[in-house]
Amino acid sequence: MINDVLTKIKDNLNDYLKSIASLGTNQVSYPDGKKLDPLIFPENNVVPILVNIEEEKMIRQANNYAGVITNGIKTELNPAIGINMLVLFVSSFSDYEQSLQFISLIISYFQKFPFFDHYNMPSLPDSVEKVTVELITLPIAQRNELWSSLKVTYRPSVLYKIGVLIYNDDTPAVAEQIINDVQLNTVSILK
Repeated sequence: MINDVLTKIKDNLNDYLKSIASLGTNQVSYPDGKKLDPLIFPENNVVPILVNIEEEKMIRQANNYAGVITNGIKTELNPAIGINMLVLFVSSFSDYEQSLQFISLIISYFQKFPFFDHYNMPSLPDSVEKVTVELITLPIAQRNELWSSLKVTYRPSVLYKIGVLIYNDDTPAVAEQIINDVQLNTVSILK
């Protein structure tokens, strides 16, 4: 689900950037999976990087199990879990002014689309009802730690929280047969 949602957002952002005539054919693309340590950004691209996944605690149910009764069998399922993704959009252009221009366009795009649903993004997976997008501003110390962990020098970038993706457990954790009737069979043993 994470890959589907991020890829749809990446593709839509790419279409948006391509639709601006003066920008030519620059694209939004993922980094090369073989060049992650140290991270190498594709040149003249906007590069989205998943930097963290966090649980959305506000929608987590207090009960560890959600009970469902089907055909007289009580089945306990783990409750749904919500996931937020922190995605860093890095503007990797040889011309610094162009990098700044693309950062502005990314911010404009997410200002125009603060959420995605099946109406404004028909290609959104059926399992996802709605995805929200929120700008995150890190303090300078945390931003420095983030870029240090990526093992690269800072480039113009913007961080967004993308969520909430809901994961449901369809596999029962415990199944119990509900006892509807008790019958006792007695056997007499004579000596």
